[in-house]
Amino acid sequence: MKGKYVLYLILLATEIILAIICGPHSCEWGNQVYFYFGIASLALAFIIPFFQKELSWKKRIGYGFLFLLGSIIVWCAGFMLGEFKILCRLF
Repeated sequence: MKGKYVLYLILLATEIILAIICGPHSCEWGNQVYFYFGIASLALAFIIPFFQKELSWKKRIGYGFLFLLGSIIVWCAGFMLGEFKILCRLF
């Protein structure tokens, strides 16, 4: 049971570290890398609970949506933490 939490925390920590790395380079390559990693992170966060065989299907789906919501929050916070420039090509 603890395995899913460890994997999820590693995923969130990686997302924050990547935001810090990609933020200063958001106009060159950082936006693309962080965006696509975020999409993959959302999918992985939803899938992690499905590997826990001791949980019922309802709990797996519930944990999947809970992890998905948490990953969305961390992903959006990473955009703010990394100080990404969204409209950098216009200026």
